[in-house]
Amino acid sequence: MLLWPDRPVVIDAELFEQHADAALRQRDAAACVDAASRYAGPLLPGTRYEAWTEPSRERLHALHLELLRVSAQWERLVQQEPTDEAAHRALMLHELQAGNRAAALRWYAQLREALQHTLGVSPDAQTEALYERCVAGLQSVGPAFVGRGMVLAQVAAWLGMPAAERPGGIVLRGPAGIGKSALCREIGAMARGRGWLVSRVDASQTGRPYAVIASIAERLIMDDRGVLDRIGTPARAVLALLSPLAAPADQPPGPLGRHQVVGAIRRLLLAAAAGADILLQVDDAHLIDDADVDVLVQLAMAGAPLCMLLATRPIAQPAALARGVARLQRAGVLLPIDLDPLDDDESRRLVARILNPAPSDAVVSRIVAVAEGNPFAAIELARCAAAGHDRRLPATAAEAITARLCDVPDDAQSLLRWMALSGDELDMRTVEALAPLAQVPTFTALDAALEAGALVLAEGRYRFRHELVRQALIEQVPPHRRLKMHRQIAAQLAEMDALPASVARHWLEGGYPRDAMPWQLAAASESVRLAAFSDAVRHLEPLLAFQPDHAEALRLRAEALDAMGDPAAMSAYRLAADAAGEPDSHNLRAKAALAQVKQGDPKGALLALEGVCPTSVEGRLSEALAYSGAAALGAADPAIGTAKAAVARRLALESGDTTSLVIASWAQAAAAHARGDLHRSVWADLQETSHVPHLALRVFDGHLCITQRFLYGARPYADVIEFAAALSTEAQRLGAARGHAFGVTLRGEAEWLAGDLTSARMHLREGARLHHAIGGPVGEALSLQRLAELSLHEGRRDEARALIDEALDVARQTDIGFHLLDRIYGTRIQLHTDDPAAALHVMEDASESVRGPLETCPGCRITFAVPAAIAAARAGELDLADQHETQCAYLANVVMRLPAWYAAHDEVRGHIAAARAPRTDEAITRFAAAAARFREAGQPIDAARCEQLAADGPLRSR
Repeated sequence: MLLWPDRPVVIDAELFEQHADAALRQRDAAACVDAASRYAGPLLPGTRYEAWTEPSRERLHALHLELLRVSAQWERLVQQEPTDEAAHRALMLHELQAGNRAAALRWYAQLREALQHTLGVSPDAQTEALYERCVAGLQSVGPAFVGRGMVLAQVAAWLGMPAAERPGGIVLRGPAGIGKSALCREIGAMARGRGWLVSRVDASQTGRPYAVIASIAERLIMDDRGVLDRIGTPARAVLALLSPLAAPADQPPGPLGRHQVVGAIRRLLLAAAAGADILLQVDDAHLIDDADVDVLVQLAMAGAPLCMLLATRPIAQPAALARGVARLQRAGVLLPIDLDPLDDDESRRLVARILNPAPSDAVVSRIVAVAEGNPFAAIELARCAAAGHDRRLPATAAEAITARLCDVPDDAQSLLRWMALSGDELDMRTVEALAPLAQVPTFTALDAALEAGALVLAEGRYRFRHELVRQALIEQVPPHRRLKMHRQIAAQLAEMDALPASVARHWLEGGYPRDAMPWQLAAASESVRLAAFSDAVRHLEPLLAFQPDHAEALRLRAEALDAMGDPAAMSAYRLAADAAGEPDSHNLRAKAALAQVKQGDPKGALLALEGVCPTSVEGRLSEALAYSGAAALGAADPAIGTAKAAVARRLALESGDTTSLVIASWAQAAAAHARGDLHRSVWADLQETSHVPHLALRVFDGHLCITQRFLYGARPYADVIEFAAALSTEAQRLGAARGHAFGVTLRGEAEWLAGDLTSARMHLREGARLHHAIGGPVGEALSLQRLAELSLHEGRRDEARALIDEALDVARQTDIGFHLLDRIYGTRIQLHTDDPAAALHVMEDASESVRGPLETCPGCRITFAVPAAIAAARAGELDLADQHETQCAYLANVVMRLPAWYAAHDEVRGHIAAARAPRTDEAITRFAAAAARFREAGQPIDAARCEQLAADGPLRSR
């Protein structure tokens, strides 16, 4: 078919291609400019996704880019191809040669951002070399390091300690300007000299969830993108939620939890270090948010080969960082170093390094006296003296900073004040947006600020030389003027689609809380999505103070508190329900009831469900799980539990939510257990999921907690072993890999508790191998945890520690930590039975590390509560021991109701009796009762331990 066969047809694409080919053959710049102007854009844009158009479209686009290169139309080229490094280098060089340093840096920042977000790589060596030319002389290089000899000796000794003996970190504490950052640089250099991997990050007030952790990850990925291939699919999926640089990655199967973040970043650090020791430096740590604190504390507790160096100003006690640091200090994990002022001799040496030629002794003495041992103050005062500001030495460091700022041109000062109000670290895009507000030319003002040393560059971003400089600039702005500037900044950031928390902060500081509300909600929602729950609550506090009945904010707050395991979640849900009105109120009340079950009050939850008729899938699922959970805990008729569990299962399958399926599978197994039919339920699930492997993984993962009730004396262990063997054999016949691995692991557990150590070790190792092969981290972690128990019993403590550390690492690769973390941390406590103080510290860490429904469940909690109570008793912390004993009593008598857990509760009471009244017979009686019950349950190892405790007498039990 021909279009217009009798007339000439002119096709613009063909004409462009002809002119382009001719111009490129000649390599004539003018001809290339003319040819490039004929390019009309992408070929056939209306058929962009038709495969047959793609080759021609790409060919013409490539021709256009080559024309732009030959004709040196660099700006047009980078618009079309944002990752073209050669074009960006040409633009950088042009601006640098013209004396426009800031403009050159803008092109570098634009390229760096494009490469990061498009390809996940850094600029190449040529570009970085040109960047170094651009920033030459701008880096904040102070005088050579002076003093701190004793501190450096302490650090050198710490770095040289064997990994097993080395504390997990150092915290440097001191006021602003005392030299923390300079000391961190010295320590980093010392660590590098010993072959350590050093990863350094400066904390800032970004409002981004996990800002510090994301920055660490991004730097490691930019240095070596191949590191992502060495950490495993689950860890990469978690990192991709925190930073686009880790993409592409699979979507995690369930909600994110903080342990997954810990596991992912630790794997990334270990992979990047390739066997070397690691020093993770965080400067200005007082600025970090709660979510980052949680992860950093967990990393420090994990120990070698990872070490932490935190530099912080004094922290208020209620702050999360203060609590975390105190916890690490009590555990002996963190070495605190408080930086004292320099002595007069050190201050004189510091001043002498700055002033050349040296001034009179009187001037130096005056500087030293005013600085009072603060290195930053001494440096600022010395530089003022060198500049001869009015021949009068400022009376304070603040005056010195102000005097030096007077040397900055007015345009630059104006921009700097806007930048100071905006934040402590800004990218080029934000600075360009602020310049029109300051009514100054962007690049001229930036050049002046950089030349004056008020700003420094760090990886293409602008930071103030010191926080004290930023504060001095802010103080130059009258309070009423600040309000208006904050509002203008907020509006500008909102147009730029900046981080919601940052926009909200400026609206609040500008006195416009109503305008801040949607941004606070967005920040809180993002924090909840990324498991930064305490940060979410913090974002919502000012919103609810302004509008206490805001339904969406109340809902988000309730969900965050629920996820944290806070008892206030129930009342928070009810407040949200009152504000929401019907029908949403019914859905929220159902979630409140489920939270009440999880908090251990199933009877109260049943009362709360009266008259509740949820309409959403989430609400109906919460109602069904609340009823079935209450039935499993003996508070409701098992028939109701069975019916509601079936509803939960159906809703989970219909919604396609695999996390809900895990919980619904738990509910179904719990209902089956309540009616005495757990064996048949497991067989049925094996049959139903044998041909759907991904479904089988989630179903059997959900069973883990309830199927533990096969153990602990529910039935003779010979019967359990026979059942597990038959299950694994049938699963093999069906080709159901998860069912086979499940059966093998269950058999190994039963053999271990029954005292058959050889068979147990064989089957638990096989269970770990099988689960690893099918990507089943839940079963693998359980197998490793049981192997750690076995090794500990046999006295192989180092092997047990390695196994339990591996179990924790594997558990952190799954969203089902709530069935694993209690038992893993319980075993970590048991590793220290010979050291009550160490066991107590591990127990304290575990109490903070395992909380909320993402990390614990009622059926698994006893595996932590029992060792926690014993550890507290052995350490003489009787009030704490009593608290855990009360929980043990509830868990043993109400939740578990199994012979071996009754025995464990007796053992707990024996240890408490021995600690409280060592010269009475109560402890012997308790231990003897525990031994008899363990023996009756078929657990000879536990029985023998308690018999020995009874025989040794109460004094030995401690």
